[in-house]
Amino acid sequence: MTFIPGRARPARRRRIGDFAPLPLAAVATLLIVLILFVPVLISTGQPAPGIFTQAELIVDRISGNGATHLYVHGVGTTSRYTEIWVGLASDFNWSGSGGVPWAHLNWSAWTNQSDVLSLSLMTIENPVAVNVTAYYVSPGGTAWYVGVVAFYVGPAPGSSGDDLYYASQTSGVGLPSTPTPVDNSSLPLTILLPITGSGRAP
Repeated sequence: MTFIPGRARPARRRRIGDFAPLPLAAVATLLIVLILFVPVLISTGQPAPGIFTQAELIVDRISGNGATHLYVHGVGTTSRYTEIWVGLASDFNWSGSGGVPWAHLNWSAWTNQSDVLSLSLMTIENPVAVNVTAYYVSPGGTAWYVGVVAFYVGPAPGSSGDDLYYASQTSGVGLPSTPTPVDNSSLPLTILLPITGSGRAP
């Protein structure tokens, strides 16, 4: 554009970079967004069903000790479950290989607790099958986490120690493809329980 003497110079459009460096402007904008929206995102109540409410079964055993310890709780340790049920079956024959006689299991020992963060128990049975259900309710929805898993502790091939063998009847239960050595470096074993149902809270 040509400037003619005696006429006012046309106003130049200003960019945000003329007033403040762009990195500073970006940081300020981000801070404003965080101040406005973070209080909405952070809640002290129960979260909706998701990654932090995912239930897991933890199996632990100390070498030389005849007891197997079982723990059920959420990945986010503050997830409060409306109900947790754990059933044990032990009167069956299985040594870590072949099929587990799922249809013939007798769930004779049940433990359940209401309004809890976790449930733990111990058994000396070997083999033992575990039937877990964790029911979660929040204003954001409901979820059922379930799993049926059998465990057997037996001699490890070519070793003086023991291995933990496992099999599951429940689709979606992620188990290792090989037995786990019974030692402090390999156990406890964490098993995520799949969600089998969900919905909006009434």
